Amino acid sequence: MKISILWAMCALLPIFWVGATELERNQVSQTNIEHNQSRSLSVSQDAQYWQLSQADWTRYEQLMQSPLTYDMQEASPLEVLAQFARSDTERARLAERLVAFDKERTEGLLALDVAYRAAWARLYPNLKPIGPRLPERVALFVRAGCDTCVDALKQWRSHGVAVDVYMLGGNNTELQAWASVAGVRHSDVEKQWITLNHDTRALWITLAKGKPVPVAISEQGGGQWSVVALP
Repeated sequence: MKISILWAMCALLPIFWVGATELERNQVSQTNIEHNQSRSLSVSQDAQYWQLSQADWTRYEQLMQSPLTYDMQEASPLEVLAQFARSDTERARLAERLVAFDKERTEGLLALDVAYRAAWARLYPNLKPIGPRLPERVALFVRAGCDTCVDALKQWRSHGVAVDVYMLGGNNTELQAWASVAGVRHSDVEKQWITLNHDTRALWITLAKGKPVPVAISEQGGGQWSVVALP
């Protein structure tokens, strides 16, 4: 009798095994479906945040996997797509969205500053608000023959801020001549208080948004750069 029961159990084992294997396959398949659905939702939300179509977002992802964008890992999708736009019409469309996005962001920052100062005056009327903290280092975009650019460098340095100078256009001779007029000393360069560079990577466009020179930018954290006013 026991032998018969054992044979019956052994006969059922393949059925149970097949059933278990099929169940595992179904579970894996369901997990993959849920993962793909979750990723699709995330991609859709990202595209919607930047007001981009699905086709725009797909092209952005393709560009970010290309060697062409090796130095744009922290750039926004709008900046990446605009820089590698396939037509003037496409570039203009993306540039308008970038301007609108920057305007909204700037308005938010200004509104926060107003609210902060009002709150300080209300809570601590007898205390002077803490002034804005200066960045430790800025990138300053200049042009040859620009006197206000020279003044900007001197002003940043007078407040102890290190400066990476980026000349737009020009050659080494013009850059050295500009540095001489600005009073850049060899010791400043040696200690890297000041560095002299050519803007060969179009940083003025991608990070400073092409604002009139002299214009300075600083890293705000998380790879984000913002234009900063002279101290």
